[in-house]
Amino acid sequence: MRSGQFRRVIVAEFVSSIGTQMTTLALPWFVLMTTGSPARMGLVFVVQILPVPLLSMPAGLLVARWGARRVSIVGDAVGAVLIATVPTLYLAGALPFWALLVIVALLGCIASAYLPSQRMLLVETLGSDERIVTAANALFETATSTARLVGPAAAGFLIAGFGPLHVLWVDAATFALSAVLLLGLPHRKRTPEPISASKMAEGLSFVLRDPVLKRMSLAAFGYGLLMPVVLLALPVMAKTRYDSDPHVVGWLMAAWGGGTAVGTVVVARLAGRIPPVHFAACGGVGAAVMLWLLPWDQPAVTAALTIGACCMFLPGVTAPAVALLTLRPPADLRPHVIPLFGAAVFVASPLAYGTAGVLFEHLAVAAVLAAVAAGATLCALVLLSLVRHPAAGPRGASRRGAEDGAANGTTR
Repeated sequence: MRSGQFRRVIVAEFVSSIGTQMTTLALPWFVLMTTGSPARMGLVFVVQILPVPLLSMPAGLLVARWGARRVSIVGDAVGAVLIATVPTLYLAGALPFWALLVIVALLGCIASAYLPSQRMLLVETLGSDERIVTAANALFETATSTARLVGPAAAGFLIAGFGPLHVLWVDAATFALSAVLLLGLPHRKRTPEPISASKMAEGLSFVLRDPVLKRMSLAAFGYGLLMPVVLLALPVMAKTRYDSDPHVVGWLMAAWGGGTAVGTVVVARLAGRIPPVHFAACGGVGAAVMLWLLPWDQPAVTAALTIGACCMFLPGVTAPAVALLTLRPPADLRPHVIPLFGAAVFVASPLAYGTAGVLFEHLAVAAVLAAVAAGATLCALVLLSLVRHPAAGPRGASRRGAEDGAANGTTR
């Protein structure tokens, strides 16, 4: 992981994530200020995220056909053009709302292939040792988590000083820079796979047959349903427990991001010494214990510490899950398994957000958080069942790397 190639991948992810997080704030603000309609602002969000679960499985076919490096570079380049199109058309007086929706829908289509290609790029760069890829995924998440802290703050500063259009220019530049960084990766010889819809079915079948991937995916889907509820609970807690103090919301949100960032660093440091399934079990148990503390009334400081500790444990689940989902399938099925996982997570999150809003309308926040803690406990039990499972042993680079070399014709 000290290689220049891996550093290029991490820097490219950090740069593009900074721009994406800036646009996440700037684009809704731009829509709200130019249209005056919160409903239109919400529609932009829906149109951009909807293609991801709908196209994730066909996107796996594209990654298998082109390779992760090419898909990532093309995604960055096209993303830069699309983002730059918004301020260009607006300044030319040629940006009706329907055209903006088309642009953000195309951005969502790119994301459906770009997200799995980024994970596959780690395997192409580092090889197939589960512990190394787990650590690499943790560092990858560190870059993304840090961008979530830096990007919105930078966007707020730039919007206040220069307006949202200039932030979109910056995002376009970050996409272009990411593409340039990835162009520096060596081109890998590969035999293109024929595009076949049967590969998607084979990928799904493999996940359902593999006892480790099946349970890991079930737990990950559970966290995808539960954690958005906790996130939406933070402003409700600030209102009902802490006298509607907006500063408390900021502290709780900062604790969420800070705990996640710390957790990814810890996983990256320890992944080489702990098997992925053991790491996931420890992370699941730790997160469940912390979540059981949230329903109780407590000072804002301890609530923030509890949230930070919970989020610190969660990368111990997500990084091993992504590593195992990337490496356990045969090389020809890997591009089709990660999109399945991404589709499940992207479907789970909107369901959770919609359900949470209704729950907080009719139930006390403590009751909802207790239910979340119970669900997290079930997820932890699923992960604990993998610790002694005979199929959960580590798969090192010696065997898996040979498979990859044979499948892809890899030369170093």
